Order: sequence, then C-alpha cells, then structure tokens
Amino acid sequence: MSEGPRFSESVHASRVNFTLLGGFAVCSGKGEALILPTAKVRLLAAYLALTAGQYQARSKLCALFWEDRGADQARASLRNALASIRFVLGDRILIANRDAVMFDPDFISVDVSELEALAAGSAATAGAETARRLSSPFLEGSTVSGEELSEWIEFERTRCRNLSEILLAKTAEQLAGVGEEAAAVALAQQLAALDPFREKSHRLLMRLYARQGEHALAMAQFQRCRQLLADELGTEPSPQTVALADELSLKGMPAREARRPEVASTSLQRQTARAAETDFRISIAVLPFLRPAEDADQSFLAEGLAEDLITELSRHKDFLVIARQSTLALDPEPRHAEHAARALDVRYVLTGNLRRRGEDLSLGVQLVDTATHRTVWAERYTRKLEEIFAVQEEIVGLIITAVDAEVRSSERERALRKLPETMDAWELFHRGLWHVYNFSIDQIEAAEECFRRATVLHPRFALGHAGLAQAAVVRIVWQMSEDIPATLESGLAHARHAVALDGAHPYPHVMLGRLLTCQGELGLAHDHLRIAIELNPSYAHAFYALAQVHIWSGRPGEALSYIDRAIRFSPRDPLLSMFMTVRSVCLFLIGDIAGAEASARAAIGRQARECWSRLGLAAALAESGRTDEALATVAEAKTILPNLSIATLDNLIGRMAPAPRQRIINALNRAGLE
Repeated sequence: MSEGPRFSESVHASRVNFTLLGGFAVCSGKGEALILPTAKVRLLAAYLALTAGQYQARSKLCALFWEDRGADQARASLRNALASIRFVLGDRILIANRDAVMFDPDFISVDVSELEALAAGSAATAGAETARRLSSPFLEGSTVSGEELSEWIEFERTRCRNLSEILLAKTAEQLAGVGEEAAAVALAQQLAALDPFREKSHRLLMRLYARQGEHALAMAQFQRCRQLLADELGTEPSPQTVALADELSLKGMPAREARRPEVASTSLQRQTARAAETDFRISIAVLPFLRPAEDADQSFLAEGLAEDLITELSRHKDFLVIARQSTLALDPEPRHAEHAARALDVRYVLTGNLRRRGEDLSLGVQLVDTATHRTVWAERYTRKLEEIFAVQEEIVGLIITAVDAEVRSSERERALRKLPETMDAWELFHRGLWHVYNFSIDQIEAAEECFRRATVLHPRFALGHAGLAQAAVVRIVWQMSEDIPATLESGLAHARHAVALDGAHPYPHVMLGRLLTCQGELGLAHDHLRIAIELNPSYAHAFYALAQVHIWSGRPGEALSYIDRAIRFSPRDPLLSMFMTVRSVCLFLIGDIAGAEASARAAIGRQARECWSRLGLAAALAESGRTDEALATVAEAKTILPNLSIATLDNLIGRMAPAPRQRIINALNRAGLE
C-alpha cells in the first residue's frame, strides 16, 4: 500500500473536508491535504462522501466500481480500497459491517452538501467567491470506465449544474442589490455560460454593464442574446429584454432594428407544428427506466414506476402524455431524448434509470426540454428494496410535483421569447402568468392584456378567463385597485365563466375559491378547492388557498397542515413568499411566536418588496414584547404601501372569523399600525 499523509490519533475526531466540485480533493480539518492512492479509491471515497449516513451494500459497490471482475475479486478490491481510505482518512470516518459500509456524517463535510443547502435556502447567503467555487463541475476531469459509474457521474454533474444556476442567480441579484456590480457581473457571466437561453441572465448582465458605464458591452450582450435565440430557437428576445435595451439608451444600432425576419420566419417554420387550436397542452413522454435487456427481476419495478408517472401526469389537464405502448421501444438514455422527442412529436421527455444492487434501489430521473437542449431538472431517489412498495407513491408524487413546476416555469420563460403577434392563446396565457408573478401595477395591466387577447383568440379558452380572475386576486391582495368590490365582482365573473367552460381543470376552481374566500363565502370556496385537489392531488396553490380558508374560518391548526403541504409540493413556487406569510399567520394564531417570526423573515427573504410578510413579522415582534422592532417593521411596510392601515388590512381580512382577526389587529395596533 502506498504511504501517504495519515491522520494522527490526536486529530481522528476532527472533520475531513471533501471537495467534489471542480475536481477531487480531501483535507483534514487543519487544512492538511490527504492523498488517496488511486483514481478508483478516490471515486469510491467521493461516492461514500456524497451518501454519508446511508449504508451502501458491499455487493452494490462491487458491481458499481468493479463490474468487469468476478465476485470474489471485486470483493477483494473493495476491501483493499476501504483499507486505503481508512489508512489515509482515519478509523472513525468509516463505519462498516459484513454487508455494508458508509461514511459517518459527523466526521465529514462535503461541498456538494453546502451547494444543496445554499440553493435550497430562502435567500442567498453565499458570497461571490463561495458561489463561484460551488458552481464548478462535479468531479471535473474525472473519467471512468464502466457504464453505471459513468451514468452516476453524469447524473450528478447535471444535478449540481442545476443547483449552481439557482445559487449563482440568487447571489448575483443579492450582490447587485448592495452595489457590488463587478462581483455580480462575474457571477452573471458564469450563469449565462451555464444556461445561455436564460434571458434573465442576459438582462442582469446588461443592467450591470450599463451601471458601470459600459454601454458597448451592454449592447454586445443584447446582440449576443438575440443572435443565440434566433440561431438556436428561431425566436426573438422577450419584450422585457428589448425594452431594457431601449431604456438603457444603448449606443449603435437601435434595439428594435434588424429583426432578421427571414431567420425568424424560416426557423419558426422548422419548429414542430402546433397542436390544434382546441388542444392547449404540454406534450411530454415518459421513457423506460430500463433497457429491454436489463435485469428482468427489477423490470416490474421500472414498469410500475413508469406506469404510475404516466397515469399521474395524465391527470393534469394541461399535459398531453404519450401512451406507454408508444415509448416502450425507445432508448431511455438522456442523450437520446431529442431523438425520442422527434419520434413522438413532444417537447419534454422524462427519462432516467433504475438500479438495484442487493437490498438497495436507486432511481435517477431527468427532465429534458428538447427544444432548448437543456436538462431542466434532475434528482436521484435511493430507498431500501424492502421499502419500495411503501414509498413508491411518495416517490411518484415527488417526481410529478417537480416535473409540473419545472415545466410550467419553462413554459412561462418560453412565452416571453415569442413575438406578441406570433403567440397563440396558450402562449399568451403563460406570458400573462409571468407578468402576474412580478406583482406590480404595470405588470398586472400587462398580464390582463395577455389574458384578454387569449380569450379573444379563443373565446372558449377557460385558462384565459381564469387568468383574469387571478389578476383580480392580485389587485385585491396587493391593494392595486381603487374599487375593491368592483374588482372582486369582475374576478368572480371570470372565474365562474372559466369553471363553466372547463370544470375538469383545477386552476379555475382555485381562482374561484380564492375570490370566494375574499367575499366571505368560505363553505363554497372550500368546495371548489377540494375539487381542485381531487383533480390534481399535488397542486400547491390549491393547498395554499385551503390554508387561507381555514385561517379565515378560525382554524389555524388545520390551516398549518395545508400550507406545509403547499410548501413541500412547490418549494420554488413564484408565490413562496405568500406561502411563508400564511404559515407565519398560522403559527402566530396557534401561539408559536418564534416560528411565526422565522416564517415571516423567510417570506421577506424571498420577496423583499412586499408588505404583508412585514406585517406578519411586526405582529410576532409585538406579541413577544419587542415593540421598537415591531414599530420599525411597520414603518418599512409603509414605505412599500404608503396608505397601509387597519382599514386597508381589512380589505384583506375583514371577513375573517372575529377572534383571529381581532388578535391580529391588536398585535398590529401595538406595532404602530393605525
């Protein structure tokens, strides 16, 4: 065995730090580099570090790392590799028995875990250097032989890249907000390189360049974005990107000039033909999770998962799901997703692999947008084989929820890239939703224009009317209407018409339920929201609205369970700030003041320019006797909504049950709300 740096007994209890992003490195808590002897041993250590705290069957590790060797030889190789790891990293890090091994999570730290935590956080807490470091490719430079090991590395690279995009975007926005433009530019450049089709990244770079006085660079970035979209997608930049270019008074060619109609038109002609006007749906195929020649013993598991996914996706009214019989013969590899999409005439492909080794079962899933050549989401689920039937429904639910959220986000972004005159009703609806989720008066007006145009193009398009109902909800909640009762009546009319047009779609029922809650018709609101959940059991917005109904009814304990499900079902939802605000109110009303404060602060971290989360925080601070902090928080809220008062608050909670309403008002009175 090669001699290398080894822990002394005095530092056995210190943590071992693994770097898996940007290559492989491991060092002691004191910064001493620890050298593992071979590439295979380093990969094994990386695998165990990434799954610390989870026993890995020896049989599984043998098959994964030494698939080209016989069973006895593979087990001997595994023993030697584990001995090398123990020799270099110390005795305490490795927990082993006859059948399985794992790393003790109390004695290691892994940069991938840091990336996961920061990306999932409600607000960016990483500095520029940390975000940059954590955005390096997973095990960069590592090459392996063996199909399964290669699949594992490629999957983790995709997953880590997706997490990196989230972290870079949050951190760049945060740095720009505090005036650190140079650092924000560097991160935005890295973000644009990771996902060139993300227009938000290009707009951020344009703003930052212009703020630095580099108008030529800002113009070049705009042109680069436009050229990329024209060449690769056959589309133009969104109106927001063009408007920003105009606003910044860029030098040279006007932003609206040189539309290159011949490129756009010919590229658009190459796109897949649209579905019939009455079929406004998202096309998706679920590919097999196993190749036909693979382990027949586990094929029934893969078949069952695929069937369940197809069944559950089919329950979503907006999804056009290809039947299982049409996908059976296609290759499940993500690299063949575009071929499958062309063969089946779909935009999205859900693919992955299922691996069983001994008593362990691992399912890796990827969602591919074949039009933009992007893997928009990836995740891995690991369970014990004996648990699979108990947790299969849970896993399917998690996958469906993630796919639903990611596809809808992708559709909103895609609609933004289209020229207004080329959009159909479906695309106008999704562009309207994008405007809605910006929560400002000018954006709501733009959203209403999109929804109205959708209903003109297709009068029986229920989602257009439901979109107008949602715009009414936003006007009421965010105090953007001078006549709340009239806005409520108009919204109710659109919501009822949407339900009449398409009562099998959950979205119109949710909008009608929310407006009925504002009207105080809580029983009827509850009925429509329960219908929405029956139509889509993982619809986060339906659970969010049900939580509001239960708060208004004076049952905050029951409301808490609903809002927690909404957050679990859609942890990256555009309304997550409001989810957390409702959670804060629930906790306040049941007496968990510390929890109410934490949820309100999390809501503020998600959406800084929003007053209701600040009122939730002020109520919690006042209840805990921190009056000065509560007064300051109400003052902050009034900078966002200057006419904020108990009267304006009553536009929102006036029909709440008397006891919770009075408790909230009393706390806010103590916090200085007049």
